Amino acid sequence: MSHPRLLIHQELSNALSPLSPLEIYQNLLKKGKKIGLTSIYRSLGLFESLGIVFKITNGSAVKYKLCELENHHHYIICKACGNVVELNFCDISDWSKKVAESTGYQVVDHQLNFLGFCKACKT
Repeated sequence: MSHPRLLIHQELSNALSPLSPLEIYQNLLKKGKKIGLTSIYRSLGLFESLGIVFKITNGSAVKYKLCELENHHHYIICKACGNVVELNFCDISDWSKKVAESTGYQVVDHQLNFLGFCKACKT
C-alpha cells in the first residue's frame, strides 16, 4: 500500500462518521500531510472495488466508511445523519432465484442497502 493510501485508510479508521473525499483532504492538510484530491478520489475508488470501503450516496453528497466485516454483508443508513451500520447477515437466496427465473439473468452478486432513521434522528 502506498503512503498516500495508508494516510487515507488511517483517516477513515479514525473517523467517527463517514467522510467525503473533501473532508479527508482537509483533515490531512490540517495535519500537514500533502496529498492531492485526485489521489484521494482514485484511492477511494480502488478501496471500494476491493471491498475496503463502503460508498454512501445521499443526494449529491458522497461519503465513505471503512467496511468492518470481511464477509458479504449489507448496510442500513440513516437518511438524516448518514450513520451507517453494517448488517452481518444475508439470506436472500430465494429472492435471488426468483430474480434469475423471472429475468433470465444469471445472478452472480447483489447489493442491498436499507435506508431509515437511527434512534437519535427518529425522535
